[in-house]
Formats: sequence, C-alpha cells, structure tokens
Amino acid sequence: MQRMAIYMVLAILLVIGAFYVRAVTASHDPAEWHIDPLVVELPSSPNTYYVAPQSMAEAEVALEAPIYAVPAAIMANAFNDYVLTQPNTLAISTSADELWTTYVQRTPTLKMPDYITVKFLELEGGRSTLVIYSRSRFGYGDMGVNKARVDLWLLSLASFEE
Repeated sequence: MQRMAIYMVLAILLVIGAFYVRAVTASHDPAEWHIDPLVVELPSSPNTYYVAPQSMAEAEVALEAPIYAVPAAIMANAFNDYVLTQPNTLAISTSADELWTTYVQRTPTLKMPDYITVKFLELEGGRSTLVIYSRSRFGYGDMGVNKARVDLWLLSLASFEE
C-alpha cells in the first residue's frame, strides 16, 4: 500500500514537472498571440483583463480607456519604453505602422507567460486612446495579476491624460 502511494506521488510530480517544462519553454507564436485587441473575443475564463473605449470595442470592457492629450505615436513610444523596463518582459510582435504591439511577461517565480496586446488609436485634435488585452496563457484564473499589471502600466501614462 505504501509503495503504491509513493508511485502515485511520483506520477503526479512527473505530470507537474512536464507541465512546468512545457510552460517555461513555450514559444510565443505571433500568429496566435498578436491579435487585434479591438476585435478580440474574450474567453469565459477569468484570466484576462480588457481596457478599451467601449464605443470602439466589440467585447465588453473591464475598464474604459483613458483619453490622452497627445498623439498616439508619442503615447506608443512612451508606453513601449516603460513596458520594456518591466521584469521578465519582451515584445514578441510589433505592427509599428498601426501602433500595435504584443508583449510577453513571465511571472516572477514560475515563469508562466502572460500576453499583453496594446494598440494606440488616434483621436481628433491630436489626442489618443488605447486598447489593452492582457491574458494568461495557462490556467483558468489569474488571482488578479492581469488587472494589476494593466493598472500599473496605465499609471505610467497618467501624466498624459486629459
């Protein structure tokens, strides 16, 4: 009986180890993750966070996007400069002419990848806004990580808000 319990524990550890190796070595295929955040279909799982102007988005937003008093290109550059200083973060795809970038940020301890797609939009009068779609690649919930990340990243742009 004790031997059977040991085998079961070892089998569980092997499965967990295989999942971890898969998560840590996962490739970041832009065809899968660099998607237009304005037309995204949100999953039913609670491991995403979506910020956009509701009037422009097809999905229900969690937070109405701020309006910035400067052009989208300036916002995109300032945002990118800030985001790339964040730990475990890199850009995996950029559509510079569309002011649209997808980043991957790995969690500090387990190194699980989360994907964050950001698109800056021009508004009249030299103003701009943005769309951010942050989501976990693995798991069902995220314990508020996506929301906390987006809130922090948006804070870096607060001085540009109208």
